[in-house]
Amino acid sequence: MKREKGFTLVEVLVSVSLMLIVIAATLGTLTSAIHATEAITLMADTQENLRAGLNYMVRDFLQTGEGLPQGGITIPNTAGASAVNRPGPSLGTFTTSWTALPAITQGYQLGPLTTTSGVKSDLVTILYADTTLVDANQHWLNEFPIFLAPANGGATGCAAANPNPAPAGSIVTAGTTTTVTFDSSCIVINNGNTGLNVGDLIMMQNNNTIGDGSITGANTDISDSSGSMALLSVSAVNPAANSITFSAGDAFGLNSSGKTAGTISQIQSPPGSKVYPTTTATRFWMVTYYINNANPARPQLMRQVNLNPPQAVSEVIENLQIFYDILNSGSSPATVTSGQESPSDAQLPDIRDAYIILYARSENPYSQSNTYFRNNLETVVSIRGLDFFNEFD
Repeated sequence: MKREKGFTLVEVLVSVSLMLIVIAATLGTLTSAIHATEAITLMADTQENLRAGLNYMVRDFLQTGEGLPQGGITIPNTAGASAVNRPGPSLGTFTTSWTALPAITQGYQLGPLTTTSGVKSDLVTILYADTTLVDANQHWLNEFPIFLAPANGGATGCAAANPNPAPAGSIVTAGTTTTVTFDSSCIVINNGNTGLNVGDLIMMQNNNTIGDGSITGANTDISDSSGSMALLSVSAVNPAANSITFSAGDAFGLNSSGKTAGTISQIQSPPGSKVYPTTTATRFWMVTYYINNANPARPQLMRQVNLNPPQAVSEVIENLQIFYDILNSGSSPATVTSGQESPSDAQLPDIRDAYIILYARSENPYSQSNTYFRNNLETVVSIRGLDFFNEFD
């Protein structure tokens, strides 16, 4: 009898079994590859968030203290008591015994406690002069004083052909409002994204009187002085008139504060006369970094400039810690105290290095274990200009 073509039941079962084994092995390999890709992606995202946050902080820390008068910027105070509002999450005022703002204001454990960090996070406020406002004539804001009488036969204005620039701006105080008008041939303040805006901090400075030059007003060494100054917050900008206005009621509490020292009255000649000697204007950035835990499942590293709305610069950052190396004032040879978590007021002007540590977790849990990947990143920034020590003195 002729055999019919086909497979026996045993042959079919064997073939199906082999095929299922191959498919199972392939799917297992594919699943492992998917899980490995997921893990790598989660770790890479965590590393990217850490680097993004550190990049912002390092950039600002490198500029800390730039253009800052020695001893800080004088703030309104009466008999050494001040009340300037501090940026950050409902922090109230800066230390009320300060008469000047330092380049760095540490905030040891003043930030929130996240659900997984175990300790309160730090925050920090840093201060530095702005160098970005450059107009079409390549002039910058404090390149020239606001006004200056022509000298040696020079002409009014700051034209390139003028050998003796003489800005023709003005400062006018009426009641609790001061208007500063800039000579448009010397600086144009409406310069796109870098132009002056409401809320900007402007330091008005001249050599009318000798200032104290210390954070607490206790330093009587006039060699530490940077002249007379007042820190003000821009209330209004008039691009057509190339002018800015400082009015009472600003968010910082700097303008028309009613204090007896550190106000715009002290840069007048004589003080309180509403008459100004030659005066310059410099814009300062006050930048605060802190952790925002409003969404406990997704804490963020925030960057707040002045008292403007804060911006998230890094996601899922669980903790921020900052340590400082402090130059021991008066030590000879110079010595340094390392790893200070909470420098005293007296130590703030002598900060030498800042160690910044960010702790982050992955944006989503790993599907295999339903747990988060965690990582941290640390860097150290040398704070230029704050640790000067003259070993030959």
